[in-house]
Amino acid sequence: MSNVPLYKITLGGWYQRTTLHLSELYDFMAHGTSHLSLSADKLKAYQASLGIVELKREAGYLEYIKAKTKSGIEIRFYEDGLYVVEHSSSDVLAGQKMLEHYLNNIFSPALSYLFSQGAPTPKVLANIKTAHPVVVTVTHPKNFTIDPKKFGEPYSTISSGDITVIKTPSHIFILGINLLDELVEMQIFFREFKDQLAKYLDIHRLIWEDISVIKEKKHIKGKEVALIRSKLDSYQKTISLISNRINQMGAYVHTRSSISKNLKLEETLVTLFQYKFEVLLDTLDYIKEIWKMTTDYLNTAIQVITEIIAKTTYNSITSLRVITTIGVIASIVTYLAKDSFPHITVYGLFFFSLLILMTMIVNTAIEMLYKERAYDLKFTETTKDM
Repeated sequence: MSNVPLYKITLGGWYQRTTLHLSELYDFMAHGTSHLSLSADKLKAYQASLGIVELKREAGYLEYIKAKTKSGIEIRFYEDGLYVVEHSSSDVLAGQKMLEHYLNNIFSPALSYLFSQGAPTPKVLANIKTAHPVVVTVTHPKNFTIDPKKFGEPYSTISSGDITVIKTPSHIFILGINLLDELVEMQIFFREFKDQLAKYLDIHRLIWEDISVIKEKKHIKGKEVALIRSKLDSYQKTISLISNRINQMGAYVHTRSSISKNLKLEETLVTLFQYKFEVLLDTLDYIKEIWKMTTDYLNTAIQVITEIIAKTTYNSITSLRVITTIGVIASIVTYLAKDSFPHITVYGLFFFSLLILMTMIVNTAIEMLYKERAYDLKFTETTKDM
């Protein structure tokens, strides 16, 4: 037997899920089926691509699905949406490459299709990509060294009891003889939770700045109103989706906090990773307030644009009334001058056509006039997020 040590390499992520989603995932992984109106052929194809050879649904502090693939990858998917893929290898980079390929090209696409119906992920959120460090568990820490050429120079080394955490720009090495899987999973949960909040903060800044650009114009032409309203409506949809997701997040922190207390991991998480559940909840509350401000700021912009739309519509209707009135008066005057019932003539048709053409020209001119007309933008001043 070879004396080359094996390292457990772990990748993972988190997104809000429930036990209902867990049941859907189990049916899919076990039978390639779904109760939703999804393509049966695609479901079977995605299930086959997973290469599952063992599948269990187990209960611990949280209910979860445990699976193994024919290539030796272990999958754990918890009812709160945390998932990990693990593989043991004597070559960290080779094992990492295998996991990244499986996660990015097989597992994630299958889950995306399975959960493709329902409230969508906002495009601006889906387009923000984050590179996560790979977690490497070392259960034979004696004489363990890190090759800077492969993993970069370590920038942090922290120990607590018999556990040591070494961080490089691309990897997190956790050294210890009796390591709990829950420690790695909690680290992934904290990391993913904080990254999502950071993304929401960045999206808030992008939306706020775009609205500020509109505000700083002071004046807006009528022809720009529809485009700006469409953009604001898009922001409103994004803000609504993200706000709902943010409001759901607190429950997951409380659940993980309870698990951490039961497993006596809180002190270890604070010492090794500087992770505190109280700080996580404080950050969540801050993001909630930021998004409330963003919602209020957007609603103010929509209200101003709506008033301008109403004003342009009123002006257009008033112009049409004037044109119609003039036409009716001209016709009445003409008919009053007649001493016999009018007959249809070629000249009459020509005159009628000319009248219609002139009306169209006047209407177009008035429409262009209101499109080019500048309207004042008056926003209520709001404190900007720093």
